Amino acid sequence: MKFYKLSPEKRRALLKQQGIDLSPISPAQLTAMDNLSENVVGSICLPLGIVEKLLVNGKEYMVPMATEEPSVIAAANHGSKIFARHGGVKVKNQRKGIYGQIVLQVNKTFKLKSIKDKIPNLIDVANHQFTSLINHGGGVKKITIRQEKQLVYLKVLVDPAQAMGANKTNAILEFLANLLVDFDGVEEKLFAILSNYPSQLATGRVSLPVNSLGGKEVAAKIALLSQIGIEDPYRGATNNKGIMNGVDAVLIATGNDFRAVEAAAAVLAGENGYHSLSSWKLEEDSLVGQLTLPMPIGVVGGSISARSDIQDAYQILGDVDSETLASIIVGIGLANNLAALLAISTAGIQAGHMRLQARNMVATLETTAENKELILKQMRKDKKYTLEYAKELLKKLQEKK
Repeated sequence: MKFYKLSPEKRRALLKQQGIDLSPISPAQLTAMDNLSENVVGSICLPLGIVEKLLVNGKEYMVPMATEEPSVIAAANHGSKIFARHGGVKVKNQRKGIYGQIVLQVNKTFKLKSIKDKIPNLIDVANHQFTSLINHGGGVKKITIRQEKQLVYLKVLVDPAQAMGANKTNAILEFLANLLVDFDGVEEKLFAILSNYPSQLATGRVSLPVNSLGGKEVAAKIALLSQIGIEDPYRGATNNKGIMNGVDAVLIATGNDFRAVEAAAAVLAGENGYHSLSSWKLEEDSLVGQLTLPMPIGVVGGSISARSDIQDAYQILGDVDSETLASIIVGIGLANNLAALLAISTAGIQAGHMRLQARNMVATLETTAENKELILKQMRKDKKYTLEYAKELLKKLQEKK
């Protein structure tokens, strides 16, 4: 029998015969995972941490973050606390919808006007076919068309309502494409699929007094680092990675497609030469930060309702719609960015990062929980964060006992 047709238990047994002994997993958990993916043999678990207070558009939120990097959550909390003391993050959303593409191959008898004249009718027919989306406030909003030689490009704008909308958009595009292939002069449909080009944008802005950051000299350095990130792609890429550390952690916690956001963010960062997605500028006695991100996300659909771990994250967030969640995520990205730039401008980023990472190192030691805490405490006291030093401390403890 083919591997994908086996039960997850039989797949695990087959791997064990090959010398691959996987970690134990409960039958219930294994079944739940098998319902979510393909060729399932186990699960990967991430810690779920919390940002205690993020103030966005005048309202406070606790924000769930799924990541194995303690410094990411620590940084988000640090940045968020600074924001909250000074009015929080103000976010504006431009949620046009998702773009999809249909590309047709045509012959010389094809007349572009024949489809152009039918666009209003095509929108009506599609929306009638997908009434459930209309009932939730979404639907096909606009179709534009152009021809390049023997190829005809249709760009379809779909409002996915409260869902991310990838599957529904693709279904709409396939439906429309099947109608279009019957037009005179159309040879075949080349593809009908959504585009991950950035369309649903959220822009967050904060204004911080320079004394909240350690004075004007520190604020000026942050502004300079920001400018370097805009002008130098090497710095810009690292700056954006720091932003996406926080963004991806919230996307994963809320069951959203972080890969779609990453792809769209890369396009946005690459416009007019690769640059940082954020900017920080001194304006009199304030440091003003701004971040724009594509947010093709949802709060329903996909695996969101099917996963109890994801529902835990929404319990933490409270009742949020897609626009609110987009605003929260941009706020977290900006908080992570500020914390990183502030660390670089003062003590340096590595010391704090390694202090938090020390817990991961100690976790790998084969000893008691009590010994691990003693070792971690000593490492932080001595400010020595290497696995070799952790092992040296363990050896001393064992010799003492």
